[in-house]
Amino acid sequence: MTTQEVANRLIQLCRNGEFIKAEQEFYGPNIVHVEANGEEYKGFEVVLLKEKEFLEKLEKKPVVKVSEPIVTNDFFTIGMHMEFIHKELGSKIIDEIIVYKVNKGKIVYLKCYF
Repeated sequence: MTTQEVANRLIQLCRNGEFIKAEQEFYGPNIVHVEANGEEYKGFEVVLLKEKEFLEKLEKKPVVKVSEPIVTNDFFTIGMHMEFIHKELGSKIIDEIIVYKVNKGKIVYLKCYF
């Protein structure tokens, strides 16, 4: 898959709230995920577990809006807006930019910016 194809499919899955499926489909085995606060997660299983734990703490399906991607070579970026109620953190609205690096059809790196 090209970077554009990965971006398009990832956006489709995220817009449908299918975050786990998106990670299973596109995250590489050695993915590095860097949060906006600098916290870093390495490896597919670690990143997937982080996402599952986050989603389990939501009271209901979040409201998600995802921009169209900007793609260049092996990178793409999206804007993501999420509204949710977290069992520990309460009501939250998050607007972030996420930059992804793709290698051979798999996402190998992502960095979030608030």
